[in-house]
Amino acid sequence: MNGKYLQQHVPIRRQTVPVGHSVRFGYLETATAMLALLLGEASLLPAMEQPWEHMVQRRMYVTGGIGAVPALEGFGNDYELDPELAYAETCAALSCLFWNWQLSLITARARYSDLFEWQLYNAAAVGMGLSGKDYLYNNPLVCRSGVTRRAWYSVPCCPSNLSRTWADLGKYICSADADNLWIHQYIGSRIRVEMGEEVNIHVESDLPWIGKTSIHIKPARPREFTLHLRIPSWVAAEPASPMIKINNEPLASTGLAAARPSQPAPPTASGYDPEQSYFLPIRRVWSAGDMIELTYDMPICQRHAHAKVKGHQGKVALTRGPLVYCLESTDNPGVDIFSARLDPASLQTEHAPHLLGGISMLKGATQDGQPLTFIPYNLWANRGESQMTVWVNT
Repeated sequence: MNGKYLQQHVPIRRQTVPVGHSVRFGYLETATAMLALLLGEASLLPAMEQPWEHMVQRRMYVTGGIGAVPALEGFGNDYELDPELAYAETCAALSCLFWNWQLSLITARARYSDLFEWQLYNAAAVGMGLSGKDYLYNNPLVCRSGVTRRAWYSVPCCPSNLSRTWADLGKYICSADADNLWIHQYIGSRIRVEMGEEVNIHVESDLPWIGKTSIHIKPARPREFTLHLRIPSWVAAEPASPMIKINNEPLASTGLAAARPSQPAPPTASGYDPEQSYFLPIRRVWSAGDMIELTYDMPICQRHAHAKVKGHQGKVALTRGPLVYCLESTDNPGVDIFSARLDPASLQTEHAPHLLGGISMLKGATQDGQPLTFIPYNLWANRGESQMTVWVNT
């Protein structure tokens, strides 16, 4: 073992590159962010933002998973993201959730809430089986054999960590101060926040399957404040999306245009970029009964890995909304999912209410006409041992 593996190689203010054990890295960064927030220590912020940016740009899988080297349970070199060797431990994803939340509280930047959502639905949710009784410890993006869910592990950190995080999800949806209310996640919920006096929020959401969310605002009395709606990265590039109404009146599109990021970020290793997310501020006098409706386009997106990531040329990962999709052999009998070549023009969304508890799957075909079925990555390995791949040839 060396200092980098244990995050002891240099003082925390000089740790600008994510190295070592990925779970411990996430917890150390979370603790640093909590300390910065508690003490108002602004000088600690660059020591967290730089490794976060490095991780997203060069050392993170398209699922949001981190940890490329199984022997270390940790980070490899820049762009070292072999999908089959990926360790991407469930606890590493959860540690990033906690870190993202603290950074969102410190900075009010949407990119942290966006990565929270992406990792929640993909890198973290994949760790818990559909029954809630079996788990995955490590989470490859390509599986040829041998990876199955288990009821328990001799090192039981992931099952218990998932349980406590899911039980605590309500605290990650909103945040507020005396004059601002931020909506970070669009998860069905009823939340009370303190803004000098109590404000009740009721979120009704059809995500991740259907692009529609309603938010009901109920302050104790009419009052003026700014509501900040997170526009997810997966809709930010769509010029007509989302459509926002307040009490059935459309919000002027000029507000959306003004809030969009003006400069494109450099391409990331994975093809997913949380920098495209932003908060849309809406200031008005809010009264009990006010309702905001958001309607999103949810096109199927083909994501390309960075050219420096080996073995990904000519391959795409499919996403829709906040979900990464995969091919699982269970749904594709008679097809070699590792050599099949997708015809992108064939792709369409199909709702399957009786499959895996009710999902939206992606249907397509190979270039020689064989049918292909893609399911959400977080639901693979729920029907016995199988083969799986996130990255597919085109």
